[in-house]
Amino acid sequence: MTQNLRFLKQAKLAAVALVATTQGVFAMGWLFGSDFEGYTPPKPSTENIEALRDKALSDLVFLDGGSFKFGNVPVPVILDGETREELIYGPVVDADRAPVPVDGFYVSRFEITNHDFDLYAAANDLPLRPDRLGGHERQGPYPAIIAYHQAVGFCDWLSEITGQPFDLPTSEQWEYAARSGGHDVAYATQDGTYDYLETLYRATLDDQPHTTHLPDAYPPNPAGLYAMSSNLVEWVKEAWLDTDGFPLADGATGDPDKRDRRVWRGSSHTSQAALNSIYMIGAAGPIMKERRLESFPNDEPLFAPDHQVIYYSYDIGARCVVNVTEAPDTSGFGRPSGPVPDDFPKPFAPLERR
Repeated sequence: MTQNLRFLKQAKLAAVALVATTQGVFAMGWLFGSDFEGYTPPKPSTENIEALRDKALSDLVFLDGGSFKFGNVPVPVILDGETREELIYGPVVDADRAPVPVDGFYVSRFEITNHDFDLYAAANDLPLRPDRLGGHERQGPYPAIIAYHQAVGFCDWLSEITGQPFDLPTSEQWEYAARSGGHDVAYATQDGTYDYLETLYRATLDDQPHTTHLPDAYPPNPAGLYAMSSNLVEWVKEAWLDTDGFPLADGATGDPDKRDRRVWRGSSHTSQAALNSIYMIGAAGPIMKERRLESFPNDEPLFAPDHQVIYYSYDIGARCVVNVTEAPDTSGFGRPSGPVPDDFPKPFAPLERR
């Protein structure tokens, strides 16, 4: 067995272990200390909210509709010096379910940041999330670690302030976007390969292996979307999966214990680059407020405004989509899929602080 083939099998085993860990309810952020100093949340001023509204619309990337083989598909890998088609990780495509049609839609090029989420919280009289996550997890421009209901609430709020139908992506939309319109690639990098991602990781993360990175730390995929194979795994709309690993909107039909889940897609900074395949998928189970606060009393803000049960884990964030099928030249917002211009605005601009 070649070294590459052994590596692929090890990656699959490690990926399963990562899914099992993330399905649990134990958050490990407390292990890495706190880094909240130097960040002041923004004021919920009209000026700040209007700036966020404009940024949310300009950051949208439009993907033309189409169809694709949803789920794990063979991708080119080099074994024994030869290029072969191999499965990396994820549910194998069921021929009866593929191809999957996808209507045109918009997707944010970045994950939701702490800065943007904290402005949403301030504007809606919600408490800030716990200040106990390590590394950069509570600094403004870094991606926000949020519970499922918080991700839904943020996207709903963007709908209110923009007048556009923001929402969490479906699993099909998320994967279609990560694959730059459904191309057969395993990683959401510029060239679709693991090697490219590994080179970047080794160059920037060796000194800080347990922390997120800036939203635009690495180049985007060919569609112009950032960090869909790194940073945080991301919530999608579905609840749990069927026996083949495909998300189901109404939960699994044969196992009542597996109905109460919320699905995430992608990969996070907590795994090695080789595991950050587009096909990574898993789900977080329910966390009961009373039981959680017995061990983690500072987590009470996660249950605001009045949730007795939440879905959460220490490395899950989100990005929003807009379910509009008209391209930017008709809709008047967003930008087409493709390379990002050098002069395009950065993901974070300082706003008025509290």
